[in-house]
Amino acid sequence: MTITADQIAAYLQDHLDFFEQHPILVRELKIPTESGVAISLVEYQLRKLREQIQQLERENDHMIETARINSVLFEKTRTLVLSLLDARDLDDLAVVLDEKLACGFDIPVVRLLLSDQFNVPDSLTMIQPIKAASLEDGGQLAQTVSDKEPWIGRLTTDRKNQLFGDDSSAVESCATLALVRGHTYGVLALGHPDATHFQSNQDTLFLDHIGEALAMILPRLLDQAQ
Repeated sequence: MTITADQIAAYLQDHLDFFEQHPILVRELKIPTESGVAISLVEYQLRKLREQIQQLERENDHMIETARINSVLFEKTRTLVLSLLDARDLDDLAVVLDEKLACGFDIPVVRLLLSDQFNVPDSLTMIQPIKAASLEDGGQLAQTVSDKEPWIGRLTTDRKNQLFGDDSSAVESCATLALVRGHTYGVLALGHPDATHFQSNQDTLFLDHIGEALAMILPRLLDQAQ
């Protein structure tokens, strides 16, 4: 009767102490490697163990680096949110967006586009009015606010022009945050010249916090601007 490889594997699986009972086999068995050189079972196991340890070390290093990055992002986000809450008017808000968001997060192009149903001063570069109709159903930016989730990735030329105007040529990747809290207030658009800076698979947790904080304070600041 011919014994198949599967049967041998099943037997060894059911008798894990087999090589303890037959130690001479451990020394005599040779296992071919990718280089074509046969090595002993013990050496093979040691190699596999080293590979597993190296893989665990790489995963551990990645986890530590991710934790470090998240810690930095958390502190920057906390500082930004506290500054947003402390803003007294739209002028203060523009300063916060410049110092704590654009500079703090190294985002060269930041635009807060507010519905023109509100009184938005023309003197503010970062805060600009946008037609309310463009944010409503059928409008050019309706999808940006209807999803309510941050949109991240690359943009078409038309969408870049809508969001960033004269600065659109400096933007290769973008994140947009819908500012909706009972009412649709507008969109926060973040642009970067690096096409890989904002990517669709990126975690949006910190962007969510920023968008929620901004949407929460806007009613108070816009009431003061009326």
